[in-house]
Amino acid sequence: MKTISVTEAQNQLPQLIQEVYSGGEVVLADGDKFVKLSAYDPTDPQFDLEEDSPELEAELLKAVDGPHAPYSHDELRAIADRALQEHRGG
Repeated sequence: MKTISVTEAQNQLPQLIQEVYSGGEVVLADGDKFVKLSAYDPTDPQFDLEEDSPELEAELLKAVDGPHAPYSHDELRAIADRALQEHRGG
């Protein structure tokens, strides 16, 4: 994993992007704050709760485990689909 300051990254952005596309990991440091660069394919419908939103995963699990009338699999799927759509801004 490569860690580089934001200032240094400004001159190397095309190379850093290519490194990420090639499977490398790049972390940008801005003082005591860090962000990780990752490849993103907007055409990939895969939704990975661990990668995309731990907060959304926690809320969905609370909804499933919470006090409610029993829902069918289809009803829970519809709820999860709506939450996902809202999360994505659609």
